[in-house]
Amino acid sequence: MVKTRYLITSIIFFGLILIPINKTAGTVYGKMYHTDESELIKVPEGNGNPVLIDGIFSPGEWEDARKIDISQNVCLYLKKYNGHVFFGVKVTPYKTFVVDLFISPDSKSIHHLHTSAQISERLVSKDSGPWENPSFIWGYSVDWYANEIRWDAGKMQDLINKGKTKDEAQEISNFKYDGYEFQIKQSKFSSDKWLIRIEVPISPDFDKPIIFPTDTKMTSTKGWIRLELD
Repeated sequence: MVKTRYLITSIIFFGLILIPINKTAGTVYGKMYHTDESELIKVPEGNGNPVLIDGIFSPGEWEDARKIDISQNVCLYLKKYNGHVFFGVKVTPYKTFVVDLFISPDSKSIHHLHTSAQISERLVSKDSGPWENPSFIWGYSVDWYANEIRWDAGKMQDLINKGKTKDEAQEISNFKYDGYEFQIKQSKFSSDKWLIRIEVPISPDFDKPIIFPTDTKMTSTKGWIRLELD
């Protein structure tokens, strides 16, 4: 059976059932990345070069950003410009179909921003599961956007007809991506200090995502990275 987070990319066409997964902390670039809750990462002001939210990290788009290596093949980019905050999650080589970004502006409310074949957001609490309580309203977002996974459906069906599995055919049929790019209005949240957490499932171990910062949980902001935006 295809892993839960991979299934999200196919749900539009195949209506597959999502199965919750267990959260597993990842190792960050040969070490465990931990932070003190008082630590702040200053998000730099960009130089005005636009970021096209297409998942392709074009030359010049992120050269003015703060770069953090969160695993051997996953880099996080951070910058702001003209009232917008930009997150880039680059995967080299590209082997992911989902990124989950968690933001808390006050150490209490937790906003879950999800992108795969569709984007969506929800508020989570200590009782929330990976996909439920509350459930996502697919396609729903307020004051933010991110690129979505797209693929050549005709090519995919042709490959299935030739004997490929659905997940094999989709992976081959995906359009080119380097990762995910998020653009969020800074005014979406009342605070200029955001706590953040990121999950990046990587093929083939989609049930063991890279988690940044390591050993943190979706339902608690303890140990999350603090971003300073003012």
